[in-house]
Amino acid sequence: MINKENLSSQAKLWNYIYGFADSLVLKCAVQLDLANIIHDHGTPMTLSELSSRLPSQPVNEDALYRVMRYLVHIKIFTKSSIDGELRYGLAPPAKFLVKGWDNCMVGSILLMVDTDFMAPYHYIKDELSSDGGTCTAFEKASGTNIWEYLAEHPEKNQLFNEGMANESRITMSALMKDYSSSFEGITTLVDVGGGTGTTVRYIAKAFPNIKYTVYDLPHVIADAPAGYTEINFVQGDMFKYIPNADAIMMKGVLHDWDDNECIEILKRCKDAVPRDGGKVIIIDVVLNVKSEHPYTKMRLTFDLDMMLNNKGKERTEEEWKKLIQDDAGYKGYKITQISALQSVIEAYPY
Repeated sequence: MINKENLSSQAKLWNYIYGFADSLVLKCAVQLDLANIIHDHGTPMTLSELSSRLPSQPVNEDALYRVMRYLVHIKIFTKSSIDGELRYGLAPPAKFLVKGWDNCMVGSILLMVDTDFMAPYHYIKDELSSDGGTCTAFEKASGTNIWEYLAEHPEKNQLFNEGMANESRITMSALMKDYSSSFEGITTLVDVGGGTGTTVRYIAKAFPNIKYTVYDLPHVIADAPAGYTEINFVQGDMFKYIPNADAIMMKGVLHDWDDNECIEILKRCKDAVPRDGGKVIIIDVVLNVKSEHPYTKMRLTFDLDMMLNNKGKERTEEEWKKLIQDDAGYKGYKITQISALQSVIEAYPY
C-alpha cells in the first residue's frame, strides 16, 4: 500500500533538488523571447508557428515541445486545443516577460540566474563557521568581492545595472502609485547608490521641480545613459561624503552592509540634511517572517542573497528600529508597505 505521507515528502524533496530547473528553463524562455513572440502574434500559437518565429533557426521542434510542456506545467504558459490544434498562450505570469512596460522582469531574471551570480549559493555552508570568515561567499566563488568584480567585468556590470534598473522600475512604479506623498515638499534630493538614474526618473515625472542628484561609484556612473538632463550625476564614496539635500534617498543600499557600516552611513545622511524638515527615505525590505505574505519567501531569499554576496542582511521592523533610532540616533521613523518586495522607511534625524 502506498504511503501518501512518504510519497508527498519525497516528492517535495525531489522538487527542491531540481528547483534550479524552474529558474533555468525560465531563463531559456526569456532568451528565446517566447512571451513577446506570442504577445505580438495576438493569439495562442501552434508549435510550428512558434518554432518559425524563434531567433535561431533551424529549430529542434521535439526539444521545443518538451521545454514548452515544462513551462506549461509550471504555469508560465498555457496549452489549449483550438480547432483541433494544440496552441500555446500566455499564463498570467508570462505578462511579466513581455517587454515595454514598467513591470517587465526580464532584466532581473537574466541577472539572478547568471552563472557567476548563482555561484555563491554553493558556499552557504562556509557562512556557518563561528566567525563567518572574512571572505564573502561571492569572493570564494569569484576570487574578488562583488564591487571589484563588477568594476573589472564591464559586461557583468551592465547585466547587474540592467537587473537593478529592472527592479527599480517595478518598485518605483508601485511606490509612486501607493505612496508618492513621501516626496511632497522636497526641493532637493540625493539618491545615494542611485545607479544609472532609473529610480529618480520615476520621481521626476511626478515632481519635476525637485533638483535631483544621483551619487554612486565611478564605474556605476560611467554606465548611466546619456540624456538624463534632469539628473546631476556625481561620483563618490558614501563612506567618505554624502552631498547635502532636503532628503537623502537610499534604495536597496543599507541591506548591502552590516549594522556598523549602516550606522556610519545613516550618520553621514543625518549630517547631510537640514535640521528643519530633513529626512532620509530608505526603500528596502522589511522582513515579516511570521506572516504568510506572498513575498515572505522571496524576502527571506533576499536575506540569503545579501549574506552570501556582501555579508549584508534584510531586517525586521524591530531591527530597523534599533538601527535607526537606538544606534544612529534618529528621532523617529515610519514604515509604509507598498505593492512590492520593498517597503518605504522614512527616517527623521531631528
